[in-house]
Amino acid sequence: MRYAYLFGPVAITVEACTCPEGDLEAGARLEIRRARPRPGNRDGNEGFEVLSVGEGGIWRADLLVVVDPPTGEPRHHHHPRFESGDVGDRVFDPGLTADPSGWTVAKLADLRSLFIECGADDLVNAIDYDEVTRALPAIRAAIDACAVARP
Repeated sequence: MRYAYLFGPVAITVEACTCPEGDLEAGARLEIRRARPRPGNRDGNEGFEVLSVGEGGIWRADLLVVVDPPTGEPRHHHHPRFESGDVGDRVFDPGLTADPSGWTVAKLADLRSLFIECGADDLVNAIDYDEVTRALPAIRAAIDACAVARP
């Protein structure tokens, strides 16, 4: 299951995710990535392509729990700074652990600051923040739907 929200040069994707390294973790993954116009397509969202994590990754939140062994232990974390095509280390935050969906949506509600924090200053004035605000309930519903998906 995957959802995508496109705001000009920025894509927010949400998907059901499993991470098999060590304990099997599963849940929701939200990524903010760059998008760019596709040559030959008319202007508009259908004329954009979402860049790969390595090429266009900006920020990621993994809202995961351990499913094997079936402990349900939360492993919610985020990756605040992508560098050289890599997501970097996991960063844990008590607020994210306490309310994974709420914390993540709050980060999206202040997307300007998140862009600056992640080194994507060039995007600060590139999107319509009212559009993002209107999409937040749908993005949260996508997070919640993907969080309960299991392998």
